[in-house]
Amino acid sequence: MPKLFLLALLLILNLPHYVEASDDIGYKHYHNGNYKEALKVWANEVEEGNREAMYNIGLLYFFGKGVERDLSLAFEYCEKAAYKGSSRAQNNLAYMYMKGLGTKKNYVFAYAWSEIAIENGYNSQNIRDDASIHLTPAMYKDAKQFTAKLKREIKDD
Repeated sequence: MPKLFLLALLLILNLPHYVEASDDIGYKHYHNGNYKEALKVWANEVEEGNREAMYNIGLLYFFGKGVERDLSLAFEYCEKAAYKGSSRAQNNLAYMYMKGLGTKKNYVFAYAWSEIAIENGYNSQNIRDDASIHLTPAMYKDAKQFTAKLKREIKDD
């Protein structure tokens, strides 16, 4: 539970650093506690393929801000954003796989997504290291193969 709280705190504190507050109307609503308005703005941006809007909606569902908490939906939005190249979403996806939040626990996928996030500049070393403890040599090989597959599939927008 303390790790989940720490992740929540880090996600909330880091949101202003990654969202251009001066340009993001959704963030302005979020910052003012108008989560439903933020959701409306970001939902429109998702229709346009905005990966950060996808990630932000995932956070709303992860924390239950303006919506009913739904870890499965949070996972889906993070996954979409991760495949579009959002390093924050890649980190969160790794964490969700590591802990089995919104999806089944999978150390191979946690390791692979954390590797991708690290390569994209996100500090996901702790998740990678935690996942690696659970990997057998065969699982480690699978994780490396899955990482290579992800690199081919991720479309950086």
